[in-house]
Amino acid sequence: MVEERDIKIILNNPIDWELFRDRTVLVTGATGRLGMYLVEAISKANIDWNLNITILALARSREKLQKVFGRSLLLPYIHALVQDITEPIVWEGDIHYIFHTAGLASPQDFTNHPVDTLWGHVQGTRNVLELAREKKSQKVMYVSTVEIYGEWRKQEGIREEDMGVLRCDNARACYPEAKRLCETMLATYKAQYSIPYVGVRLCHTFGPGIALDDGRAFSEFIRNVLRGEDIVLQTEGLAVRTYTYVADAIGAMLLAFTKGKDSYYNIANLDNLISIRDLAELIAGLDAAGKVRVRYAGQIIGMEQAEQGNPSGRELKYLPFKLGIMNVDKIMELGWHPQVGLEDAFRYTMESFRQRI
Repeated sequence: MVEERDIKIILNNPIDWELFRDRTVLVTGATGRLGMYLVEAISKANIDWNLNITILALARSREKLQKVFGRSLLLPYIHALVQDITEPIVWEGDIHYIFHTAGLASPQDFTNHPVDTLWGHVQGTRNVLELAREKKSQKVMYVSTVEIYGEWRKQEGIREEDMGVLRCDNARACYPEAKRLCETMLATYKAQYSIPYVGVRLCHTFGPGIALDDGRAFSEFIRNVLRGEDIVLQTEGLAVRTYTYVADAIGAMLLAFTKGKDSYYNIANLDNLISIRDLAELIAGLDAAGKVRVRYAGQIIGMEQAEQGNPSGRELKYLPFKLGIMNVDKIMELGWHPQVGLEDAFRYTMESFRQRI
């Protein structure tokens, strides 16, 4: 379940909820960290303002739907659709809005399942757009990524109309190239079938609901602290990233959906700009016992690497170029102001795992 605190963060945005009145909303990837927050936020707005919304929560596993949403699935206006996004989506009634968040998106996926990653995004997005075409949906929200911008060599922030170099001749490109193709797909369906859409391009977004074994650096750091283990950095950790708390990101997505007039909006909390090294120190400092330290070592391979969360013993395929920092003027002009700083964001995330334990 999503914390009431996080729902308040989402609803503390100038979202035009009246657009949802008497509408049916489909959320794909409903058990993921974005999908679960969307379902819960829309559900809370539905109750608070008596909007008569029907919510369709699509995910592959009924067991995980039950685990994530619990008694919320008993609400008469929430319906579970249990299927893979790569299969045609079946629903007998109207679908006015679609929030498409489904798709593999972690270093573990890119390393061990690049084909599944590629086709999951491409075929899944095609199925979503075919459904929108069939149902004459009023709008599709697509969740894209900062990675579509490719390699960025300039100092200024990346604007939505910018585009950098992206090599397609390697398996790691399965994710950004799939996302680029999906963005083209949205444009073609709009041109040929007049399907309206809006997309968001996210930076590193995290919060309760993340997987601790997906190979992302911050996931590994959190897992180390929960186990009372030192954090071991394999590099100097000088790369700088922005990190956005999931509730802040969802608020921005709903703003873009209800008030946005452009095709795409960058979403990143620029106040949460930090190097990997400093992030490791920050997360280590959240150890209640005060015992976790940040250490440096050479590259971990073989059995030692497996102990660090890569059971296959294969070197995880991280992005082979430097990501740029996105310009977020457009989303902020709609009234978005991120509310959660780095330390609180990671503390909230850590607390969610401690509660499960």
